[in-house]
Amino acid sequence: MKRFFSLICCMTVLLSLTACSSTDFGSSPYREAEDSEIPSDTLIAENSLYRLELTDSNMGFVLTEKATGKQWSSTPADESGAEVDELGMPIKKHPRVESVLSVECKNFISDETNTYNCYTDALQAGKVVCKAADNGITVDYYFSEAQVMIPLECTLTDMGVKLSVNPEKILENDNKVISISIAPFFCGVKNDTENSYLFVPSGSGAIVGTAAKSQQGDSYSAQIYGYDPAIDEVASISNKEPVRLGVFGSKAGDKAMCAVVDGSPESAWINLTSGSETLGYSSCYATFQMRGYTNHTAQLFSYEKVNNVVYGKKMINKPISVTFCPLSGEDADYSGMARLYREYLIKEYGVKASCEDIPLNIRMLGGTQTTKSFLGIPYTTTYAATTLNAAEKIIKEIKTETGADFSVQLKGFGESGTDEGKIAGNFTVNKSLGSLKELKALFGFGEKNKVDLYFDFDMEKFAGGFGSGGAITNAGEQKAVQYHYDIAVRDKKTDTAYYLLSPVKFADIANKIIKKANKYEISGISLDTLSQVAYSDYKNKKSSEYYSKNGFPAAADGAITSLKSENKRFMASGANLYSAVTADIITESPVTSEKNQAFLYDVPFYQMVFKGSVPIAVQSVNLAADPRLMLLKAVESGAGLGYTVIDKWDNALINSDLPYFYNSVFDDIKDGIFEDFGKLSDYFKKISGQHIVKHTVYETGLRETVFENGVCVYVNITGKTLDTPKGELASYEYLITEKSL
Repeated sequence: MKRFFSLICCMTVLLSLTACSSTDFGSSPYREAEDSEIPSDTLIAENSLYRLELTDSNMGFVLTEKATGKQWSSTPADESGAEVDELGMPIKKHPRVESVLSVECKNFISDETNTYNCYTDALQAGKVVCKAADNGITVDYYFSEAQVMIPLECTLTDMGVKLSVNPEKILENDNKVISISIAPFFCGVKNDTENSYLFVPSGSGAIVGTAAKSQQGDSYSAQIYGYDPAIDEVASISNKEPVRLGVFGSKAGDKAMCAVVDGSPESAWINLTSGSETLGYSSCYATFQMRGYTNHTAQLFSYEKVNNVVYGKKMINKPISVTFCPLSGEDADYSGMARLYREYLIKEYGVKASCEDIPLNIRMLGGTQTTKSFLGIPYTTTYAATTLNAAEKIIKEIKTETGADFSVQLKGFGESGTDEGKIAGNFTVNKSLGSLKELKALFGFGEKNKVDLYFDFDMEKFAGGFGSGGAITNAGEQKAVQYHYDIAVRDKKTDTAYYLLSPVKFADIANKIIKKANKYEISGISLDTLSQVAYSDYKNKKSSEYYSKNGFPAAADGAITSLKSENKRFMASGANLYSAVTADIITESPVTSEKNQAFLYDVPFYQMVFKGSVPIAVQSVNLAADPRLMLLKAVESGAGLGYTVIDKWDNALINSDLPYFYNSVFDDIKDGIFEDFGKLSDYFKKISGQHIVKHTVYETGLRETVFENGVCVYVNITGKTLDTPKGELASYEYLITEKSL
C-alpha cells in the first residue's frame, strides 16, 4: 500500500512539473494548406545594390551584390562546385544545412519535444505557400507532422535581406512552438575553408575556427543580454561573460556576412556549431525563445529530488527578425562587421557619430553591510568604506595629480550600501556615509572642477520594503527568488535571498529618482544593474509582454529616456545594447570572451563598435586578476582606464558577497593610478574621438589596432618577444606609432 501511495505521489508531482502553467495557450489553431504554392519566377526583389532570389530546391534565398556579382546563400554554397562521393554521385547536404527555418516544439500532453527542419518537414513532408510582399516574399512553412505553420517574411533592404516572423501569425495545435532558429546557415562556412572564421559576440568578442574536428564538432550557446535570472539556477558553475550585443557573422575568403538581430534580440540566443563533420559546415545563428521557461526542482521524498523544465503558456508577442548584411573585399572581416554595426546603431538608435573620450574613470564604493556582535549577540551594521567627505578628498587629489577631466561613480552610498535592501537604496544616502547636504555639495564641486559625478541607483534588486507585488514571477508562476552563489561549492547562499523588480515598475521608480536628483542637484545618474541585467516576468497571465525577456529593453529604455529628458547624464556599466546606445559613458566594458573551447582568440569588437561614439572604459585595473593585462586591453582598444577605490579597509569586508573591496584602498593604489595614467595620457589625447578602422591578430599573437587618424598601436600579450614593422616588442608591452591609411 505504501509503495502504491508513493507511486501515485510521484506521478502527480511529475505531471505537475511537465505541464505548462496553463492550458489556455491563446494561439491560433493549425489549418493545413490545400496545396503548396511556389512561384515560377525565382526573382523576389531587387534594388540598386542587391538582387534577391528564391531557390526552389530548398525554398531558401540567394543574395547577389550587383557591383561585384558575389553571392551569399541561406544554404552556403560550395565554391568549388558540388561534391561527389566515390561513385561520382552528388553528396547531399545535411537537412539542417538546407533548412532556412528550424523549429522546436513541445507537446505538453505527451511531454515530447521534437525539432523540425523546414527542408524535410515542410518542403518534402508538408506544404509551402509563397505570397508576394513589399520588396520581398512571405513563405508559409506548413509542418504537417507537427501541425505547426511558421510564416517567414523575407524583405530586401539597403543593408541586405531581413528575415522575420510575426508570432501572432503562427498556427499550432497540440505541439507548441518553443523556439525558432532563423536561417541557421546563412552565416555558414564549409569546414576547412581557407581564410575563414566565425565571429560571436561573447563578452568583448571571439573568433571561431572552421576546421573539421569531429562528428559532433564544438558548440556554444548564450542568451543575448545575459542569462535570464527568472530561470531558476540549480547551481552557478562559473562567472560567464554574457552576450551584450545582438550581432554575429562569418568570413570566407573575400566575402563575409554580418547578421544583426534587430527584432526581439532580448529573447534570442546566439548559437554556434563549428567543425562538425556530420554537418560539413560551421555556422553561428540566432535562436529565439518563443516560450520562456524555468527550472523546477521538486522534493519527492527526503532522499529524492526531480528536476524538470516548466514553460510559460504564451508565446512572446513581438516580431522576431535577423537582417543579414553582406560584406566583400577589404570590408570582409570582423573590423568591417564592427563598422557596419556601429553605422546601424547611429542610424537606428541615434548613437552619436563622434564624441570626446574620457580617459580616466573611478568607481568609488560607499559602504556594505557587515556583521558585528555585542555581548555575544550578532547584529548587522553598515561599514563606511568611503564617506562623502572622504570621496571629495580623493577626487581633489586625483584632479591635482592628473589634471584630467574624469568621471566618478558613487556606488553603494544608498541606505544599504552595496548590498540589496530597499529599491534604489531607498532614494537616500546612508547616514554613516554622509548627509544629503554633503552629497549636494560634492556634485557642486564636481561641476566646478570638470569631474563628471554619477550617483548609482539599483533599480532592480531589493531584499525588502517593496512588497511581494513588485517582484518578478517565473514561468512556473512562482516568485523568482535570487541568491548570491558560493563559487567554491557551486551552490546558493540561502541566507542572501533577494528579489528583482518587475519591469512594469521601472517608470515609477525612474520618476522617484528624478525627483530626488532634482532636489539634491544630482546631475549624473548611474544604473548599474539596469544596464546589464535583463530578465523575464510572467506575473501577467493575460499578456506575454515580458515573457522570455521580451519587452524588457523597452521598459529599461523608457526609464533611461525619462532621466535623459531631465538633462541628467547617464552612466551604463557593463552595458547591454539597450543601455549602451543612450549612455553618456560606458564603464566596466568587457575585455575577454567566455573562453569557450571553440574560440580561437578574443577581439575587442565591443570597443570597436562604441569607441569614438560613446566614451568607454575597461573594467577596474586594480581588481583584475592580471592588472597589467587589463591595462594592455585598454591600450589595445583605446578604451579609458578604470579603477575601483575605497578610503579605508576593515577585515569584515572579506565576507562581502560582492568582489569589489579587495586591493582598492586609495592610499595603497594611488601611485599606480597616477603612473599608469601619466604614461598613457598623451596616447589617449591622440585617439580621443577616433574610431577603430582596423584590428588584426597576427599568427604570432601580435595585436594591431589602427585608428581613423592613422594612430597605430601594437600590443603583445604573449609570453615571448614578437616582431613588429617598427622593431621587436617585448612580452606584455605595447608600441604606439602611426600608419598610413
